[in-house]
Amino acid sequence: MFDPVKWILRMVYFYSRLLGVINFEIDMKTGRASVTRRASIYAGVVNALTLSLLPFLGLSNLVQIWSHAGLLHEYLFLVIYVTRVGCLVITLCSRWWQRGRLIHLVNAFSRLAFRRPQVMRMWRRRVVLKFMSIFLSEISQVAISFYPIRTYLTLKLTFIILMLYAMTALVNVIISHFYFINVNVHSYYILLNQEIQAVLSEIRSLDGEHRRATRMIKCCFLADQLEDIARTQSELQTLLQRSTRIFDIQGLCITVIMYLSMITTIYFTFVGLTLTNRALSWSFSNVLFLFEVTFYFADILVTMDNLYIVLDVHAEMVTLLAQFSTLAPGLDERLEMVYESFQLQLARNPLQVCLFHLYKVERAKAVAIASSIVSNSLVLVQYEVQNT
Repeated sequence: MFDPVKWILRMVYFYSRLLGVINFEIDMKTGRASVTRRASIYAGVVNALTLSLLPFLGLSNLVQIWSHAGLLHEYLFLVIYVTRVGCLVITLCSRWWQRGRLIHLVNAFSRLAFRRPQVMRMWRRRVVLKFMSIFLSEISQVAISFYPIRTYLTLKLTFIILMLYAMTALVNVIISHFYFINVNVHSYYILLNQEIQAVLSEIRSLDGEHRRATRMIKCCFLADQLEDIARTQSELQTLLQRSTRIFDIQGLCITVIMYLSMITTIYFTFVGLTLTNRALSWSFSNVLFLFEVTFYFADILVTMDNLYIVLDVHAEMVTLLAQFSTLAPGLDERLEMVYESFQLQLARNPLQVCLFHLYKVERAKAVAIASSIVSNSLVLVQYEVQNT
């Protein structure tokens, strides 16, 4: 039977292999990752071509795309281009020295998936959502790149646009890898929270159990369950912290790219709308541009939300464990010890997502960053208004 989610995951995997972002192989049946000679040689060749072509693409030729733009347009475009090239070079190089850790991370998540296969049904919606946001964003970007210059399109200009698109594709693939890790962690947390709720319900049902032997057996069984939940949560948090260390440099680079890209996108949106108001023949390009901007920001929102929902389900777990204190006293001694140990585990090691030890992912900081993006965009827009 055709499974669209499995098809999406396979396509992303082979797309990543094609672009050279993944330099190892993953067995599609077992989910095990391993280093192979074929994958290493191919990824090395593709990375060498990418790292040699992108910096020397010919920045002077890029002015042809923005020949009708003002000087500020050109400066902003070159800043984004140079930033993306630098970040991609660092990211692709980091994939080689972090390859062993990344393979261990993939294998660890594969083992967890085989222990709890039901979790694979829980991240289906988020995988489809991310795929659609990336697909629509990239398709609209290709359309808005080719349509306005279709009348004087040359082979050289087509090559330049395709190379620029390749940079965007590389960024999206790198983001999708970290996205999928967070989707897995989020789904496991949801499953663990459901199991904690089931344990709570079972403990409440013990109030009506007056047979001591039966009560003791159930308490031991619930203690084993809670201990397994605590062990899995510890593994999940360790894997998430390990993944943030692996993606430290990559995450920092992607954050810089997204920050600058959002500022310039808002600015280019204003410039594009003002230009289209002066020339009605560009109305279809205006629609394409608005679609591209909408899908681009939608993809960013999907990606950022994926970080915060992990923190939300962790906070929900802490709240659920706090309900144990409201239960009737006199439970089994081992069950109480497991519960206290679980609570202490969460208190001593709270879940935090940090990027390169410089930025802690929090909703309050996200609002501050959004405010900074809007402020810097308004500065550029004000400069455009004053100099037109």
